[in-house]
Amino acid sequence: MLSLLRQNRSFLLPYAGLLLLVGSLLAATPKHWAFFVVNGHYTPALDYFFWGLTNIGDGAFYALVTLGLLFVRFRWALLSLVSFIITSLAAQLLKQLVFTGHPRPYWYFQEHAPRVALHLVAGVSMNGLKSFPSGHSTSAFSVFLLLTILSSKKGWGYFFLLLAVATAYSRVYLAQHFVEDVYAGSLLGTVLTLVVASWLQPWLDSHPRAWHNWRLRAFRPRLVREAAPTPLR
Repeated sequence: MLSLLRQNRSFLLPYAGLLLLVGSLLAATPKHWAFFVVNGHYTPALDYFFWGLTNIGDGAFYALVTLGLLFVRFRWALLSLVSFIITSLAAQLLKQLVFTGHPRPYWYFQEHAPRVALHLVAGVSMNGLKSFPSGHSTSAFSVFLLLTILSSKKGWGYFFLLLAVATAYSRVYLAQHFVEDVYAGSLLGTVLTLVVASWLQPWLDSHPRAWHNWRLRAFRPRLVREAAPTPLR
């Protein structure tokens, strides 16, 4: 695990700094203050940008990444699939069984402060409950940490973290979640992906199979066997 943390510090170190900063702000400021810092600053261009960007946190994007990794290395696609299943399942179990009554912003302010005006983006459906944790944030941090782990160029970790943070930010901007929801979702996705990678990668190394290094060839429906693993580029 320590080796995994060191190798991917380009993603994890700035993320740890963000956790401390945002966590301190949440603890020191009035309830939902952070929400209005995000949702209350908007432009038409940002509306359009975050309306599209938020889809990165959808499970469909994670599934596409997993399918894409089949064309690089089967074992990487397996790692992606397991991470996807575990992080998504954990987020949904928390939503459906533990925090079922946790309201989303639109519902919360309709009940407790109906005169408060939220910034709503046209075309975005407003849900009611099961806001905690943010499933989109869980998926975004999981998939982009996973891509950092698989990449041979670890400098990409900074860019991947930026995409994950922007996706989580979009959930608050679009009034889908409070900041604490995306905060918890990011932590859930990051920790569980690290656990999966620290367990599954050594297990695959100690139980080698020929298919681990196979991949699909684009535009031709057949398998290609590689002699040795090649880092993701």
